[in-house]
Amino acid sequence: MKKLEYFLKKLRTFIISDKAYLTNKFTKKLGYIPNIKTPKSFNEKVNFRMIYDKNPLYTQLADKLAVRDYVSRTIGHEYLVPILAAFNHVNEINIDKLPKRFVLKCNHDSGSSIICQNRAKFDLHKAKEKLSFHLMKNLYYITRERHYKDIAPQIICEEYIDLFANKNRKLVPETCRIHCFSGKPVYAEIDYTDEFGHEFINIYDINWQLQPVTFDYPNMLEPVPEPPLFQEMLRLAQILVTPFDYCRADFLMSDENTLYFSELTFAPNAGRTVISPLSWDFKLGELWEQRITETQSITQTEPAFATASINKKK
Repeated sequence: MKKLEYFLKKLRTFIISDKAYLTNKFTKKLGYIPNIKTPKSFNEKVNFRMIYDKNPLYTQLADKLAVRDYVSRTIGHEYLVPILAAFNHVNEINIDKLPKRFVLKCNHDSGSSIICQNRAKFDLHKAKEKLSFHLMKNLYYITRERHYKDIAPQIICEEYIDLFANKNRKLVPETCRIHCFSGKPVYAEIDYTDEFGHEFINIYDINWQLQPVTFDYPNMLEPVPEPPLFQEMLRLAQILVTPFDYCRADFLMSDENTLYFSELTFAPNAGRTVISPLSWDFKLGELWEQRITETQSITQTEPAFATASINKKK
């Protein structure tokens, strides 16, 4: 059934344009009709980027394998989660050569991660079934995020990073997402999950001041002190996002002395983040001086970046 559903979504791309599809999904999720032609809100500008901005850097840096070279050359390989192996097919996975704990995931999509806490009890057959399905999928046909369309799918096996060892889980950031505009960090979206699995998201400014806004999930109202590496995270994010008018740089903090790069995101939630109050959707949109860009592949230590002759600012 999942394969049939995916096939129908793929077929739908030949019938319904990206603009029509994204406009419909946007309206149903956020409750207002997006102005794609002259976008003002943050979510509108994400949709504008998905439809009109075909910067090849987005594809390179959305690839969880290809982005590692860029991260290594810009901020250093020490910020990368170590890779144990990479596979083109599930039958290449030899679990006997893997450690007790590890993570399997695909490089070309989201939602494919499989965490192994104990190799002796790991269901490899079930893992192979899930990964095989993800290998055949192209995320573009599901979300219309065009920069995922040309990523060659592979399986990555990473070291397992324990974020919560000997800590109060509720007060430890699960993922730190740094929203950067015109190459500078402005807001941090910090994810928390309590011991019961309830999810929270707090939005902080660069001085770790909680902001009066929510992104999809409620605030975690218990006061949380600024993480020791927060300012260092902002510094690294600024280096990574230098070429872009908007980019989100995501990190993991395993303990007080270790930061790990997670990913660069160019179209958060496919342009359908529920931002409350709505005024903040437009407030964030004002920070984004949007333009259509054309670039060459990353070949230098600093990525090439050239603005197209058609330069649109919103």
